[in-house]
Amino acid sequence: MIKIKIIAIGKDKDKWVTDGQKHFEKLLSRFAKLESIHIPSPKLSTSLSPTEIKRKEAELFAKTLGTNKFIALVDSGVYFNSIAFSRQLEKMISTSAGQLIFLIGGAYGIDDTLLAKASFKLSLSPLTFSHQLVRLVLFEQLYRAFSISHNTDYHK
Repeated sequence: MIKIKIIAIGKDKDKWVTDGQKHFEKLLSRFAKLESIHIPSPKLSTSLSPTEIKRKEAELFAKTLGTNKFIALVDSGVYFNSIAFSRQLEKMISTSAGQLIFLIGGAYGIDDTLLAKASFKLSLSPLTFSHQLVRLVLFEQLYRAFSISHNTDYHK
């Protein structure tokens, strides 16, 4: 069974996000082992510029990632329809070492130095979403992709 880690800056501020994530974690548990890691926002971030915030977030991500490969969620990444994403996920799983890591940046995105190390850059939509909502949409799209590849009724 594939292990999927979702590493994100910040915490869920709204209960409905946490509840939605738990719902999809339960549904996904038949296809993958999930781990959701929330990295606290950098201290004193209100006094820092967006560039400095992204740099500090990159340092925090690097500590959690180590040398692992990861998929960065960015607005400039590749986006798919649901069937194509399901196929792409299958490819990612087949070339992984049993683990996929998805990285979700904070309000200003992911620092370029960290983006350069991403094995894939994924966009969920050409629209911009809050990082809280990105987590929830990612969980739902992962479940949809697995449902498509396993031919369950969810996608229909």
